[in-house]
Amino acid sequence: MKKSILFIALILAGVPLSRIAYSEVDSESINRTFIAAAERARPSVVNISVYLSEGTGPGKTYKKTADGTGTIITTAGHIVTNCHVVEKGDYYRAVLFNNRSVELERINGNGFYYADFKTDIAVLKIANSGYEKYFKPVTFADQEGLREGEWVLAIGNPYGLRQSITGGIVSSTGRNNIGFADIEDFIQSDVSINPGNSGGPLVNLKGEMVGLNSAIRTVSGGFQGISFAIPVSIVRHVSSELIRYGKVRRGWLGIIAKEVPSGTDSNTDSVEIMSVVKNSPAQAAGLKAGDIIRTIDGNHVMSLNSLLTIVGKKPVGSRIAVEFLRDRNLYKIKLVLREKEHYNRLSRALERIFRSYGIEVDEDSADGRPVITNVYPGSFSGDLKKGDTLSGINRKRVQTLDDFVRVAERYNYRIYHVAFERNSMMFEFNKKWGGNDSTDH
Repeated sequence: MKKSILFIALILAGVPLSRIAYSEVDSESINRTFIAAAERARPSVVNISVYLSEGTGPGKTYKKTADGTGTIITTAGHIVTNCHVVEKGDYYRAVLFNNRSVELERINGNGFYYADFKTDIAVLKIANSGYEKYFKPVTFADQEGLREGEWVLAIGNPYGLRQSITGGIVSSTGRNNIGFADIEDFIQSDVSINPGNSGGPLVNLKGEMVGLNSAIRTVSGGFQGISFAIPVSIVRHVSSELIRYGKVRRGWLGIIAKEVPSGTDSNTDSVEIMSVVKNSPAQAAGLKAGDIIRTIDGNHVMSLNSLLTIVGKKPVGSRIAVEFLRDRNLYKIKLVLREKEHYNRLSRALERIFRSYGIEVDEDSADGRPVITNVYPGSFSGDLKKGDTLSGINRKRVQTLDDFVRVAERYNYRIYHVAFERNSMMFEFNKKWGGNDSTDH
């Protein structure tokens, strides 16, 4: 009987008949696969109790407002969960897999978490209380290998029922325009998710995290066959940024765009640039109002949401390829994604260098190295010419535009030695450019 049921299950899962033999169908081995996956992931899952404080001083009390789930992602005790879990309170406790109750550390001033509301991801940290040996970080999967129809498990704390495990298959990937977050690229599954599951891992049959369980589509308030998880690629990037910087640094294109009908498919729109922000990466790359963005790094841009998601998933400093239409001709350019605040600081520094020495320096889109884009007559440019690639200033090696600006700032913008490459040959010269020579330090 077990083998007959499993045979039907394999057919429904899409396994070809030619690959199924009744003698080879072993229900116990299948069971062991699911059990092993759950056992590998469960030690990384914690129960989060959310409280709201009432009153002050000795009379201060805490009222429990919600149960949620968290997933341990570092040996230092960092926990990733959802913003909508932690924003319901101002005090939190966590219970580990082994039933140990642990305190959480204040990491954000008087707060307990860093949050990125654009993706609905938050990070907390278990206080250093001698329990480090019990911290079992989850293993991140390769999200690119996730397939529709693949079996997955969810582990969480629905309705306060700790370490509950549910299973199902991946229904779809890349779901956006759902309305749960600003940046959406959800994994849709039919895994049973209920209030309290949010922040727990969605894992494959290797016990690796493929997503962070986040939301359900429901009318009744309970599970109705559709659940959503944030893909692990976004979870990994956002949590790393939050842990390192306390915020998520995002690449900035510097465009204002709108959706327009493509004219070929009523369900597919295109994204047209309405205007380009002055002194932005888009302007530097040559994008103009009226350009239709087709792809970014090969990913089709069909809506403003898809544009936001594609760019939002790219780390700051990424070099991206943008394919666009202009006057019915297809063009392709490369540009470097910069955080807006950082890009503005670089622009101010480069403007100061231009005023002092009459040279314009930009970033080579192919390899990121600083390159001379213009030299004005009568300047203090020495032997430099348009197209020269800078490899060092003041006897300090520079490989990126950031390196160039950092060294220039260190010497208060006084440059006395330049090394550069022209036509695959290396050159260097010493010259006093504005002000007194600096001494190397």
